[in-house]
Amino acid sequence: MEDIAKIKPGKLNLHASVEHAGYNHPSADYAHSHSLNLNAESFRSERNLKIAFFLTIFILITEFSGALISKSMALYSDSGHILVDASSLLLAWFAQMQVRKTPTEKNTYGYHRMGILAALFNSSLLLVISLILIYESYFRLVHPEIINSEIMIIFPLISLVVNIIIGMRIHKDIHSNLNLKSSFFHILGDSLISISIIAAGIIIYFTKFYYIDPIISLIVSPIIAIGAFSVINETINILLEGVPKEIDFAMVKDEILKTRGVKNVHDLHIWSMSKSFRLLSAHILVEKSVVKSSDICCIINNIQGTLEKKFNINHVVIQPEFDACDMTNSFCVHQNP
Repeated sequence: MEDIAKIKPGKLNLHASVEHAGYNHPSADYAHSHSLNLNAESFRSERNLKIAFFLTIFILITEFSGALISKSMALYSDSGHILVDASSLLLAWFAQMQVRKTPTEKNTYGYHRMGILAALFNSSLLLVISLILIYESYFRLVHPEIINSEIMIIFPLISLVVNIIIGMRIHKDIHSNLNLKSSFFHILGDSLISISIIAAGIIIYFTKFYYIDPIISLIVSPIIAIGAFSVINETINILLEGVPKEIDFAMVKDEILKTRGVKNVHDLHIWSMSKSFRLLSAHILVEKSVVKSSDICCIINNIQGTLEKKFNINHVVIQPEFDACDMTNSFCVHQNP
């Protein structure tokens, strides 16, 4: 095995993937296995989005039919809201298909960010919808509508049941897929609106107190806005390549420093391409006692396995060095001799 002493010091460009270096290690298959996991997540998410889309179309037809029969402006408004939701789910479905596309020479990371852009668009749209609902609720307080309360109860009840089915389908994946998280908040908003309309219909049926509908909507709409803000903040953090909120930067650095043979770590960057695809790059200063390429690869493997197991960081690139590089510009710069 070639000695490190024969290699130009200070610039050991060994990629974190051990199969590239040709060394056999128990964790050598981790990159391939995680790639399969990401693909499995993508297929499952796409299937759930497809089901959610067609069920939302069913809700749209149901709500619009109820609006035609009852002449209820509330149901007309909710039909418009659901139409936007159906469009958002269709966009999310399209984005999920883009994620599975093979990376190209132009787009070397693939199309993971398509899902993030779709989530940002969906959430921004949801925020706008919530503001419109607040405005409409205020307008209805000033000018209450006389409606058929029986239809106002029955049709939203059907929509609520279908929304619960959709929510149960996609809820388990929202922590690993930001696009599904955005869609889930759309569905949550639909469910809350359905509940408010049902409750309002019951009260109106017994009391003819038409003001209750906009009052409930004024309570529900800010909840929708809060969910939208949550997703918008997370998508912006991803687009700015910030550290994922679930990861403690200092803890990651400490774990790397615990690795035998690592003297220091610098130029450490952690970011994500999507909710479930996390990346890390770092320079490590190795001990002088580490003299073989095989030793370096073992160090990289150990770091790689630890980051995958403890932090679910999927793609790791490590550059080992014997001499510390210049960090005066906040980034690691090698000086040519």
